[in-house]
Amino acid sequence: MRSFDELVAEATAADISGWGFDWLDGRATEERPPWGYAKLLADRLRQVKSALDLDTGGGKSSRKLLHFHQ
Repeated sequence: MRSFDELVAEATAADISGWGFDWLDGRATEERPPWGYAKLLADRLRQVKSALDLDTGGGKSSRKLLHFHQ
């Protein structure tokens, strides 16, 4: 296992121009949760008259669902 300092040195030396993130391959894994945010949000929006979106990213999903439920 590499040390923290080695990992930081590698990250510092990595080319991060553009969208090339190949150097991150194998460093992290992702698994989607068994629930879906959009479905949970849509279910809740059917029950309320107003909603507030706090720091959920760009808000594209929320905006789309809010517009649909007006």
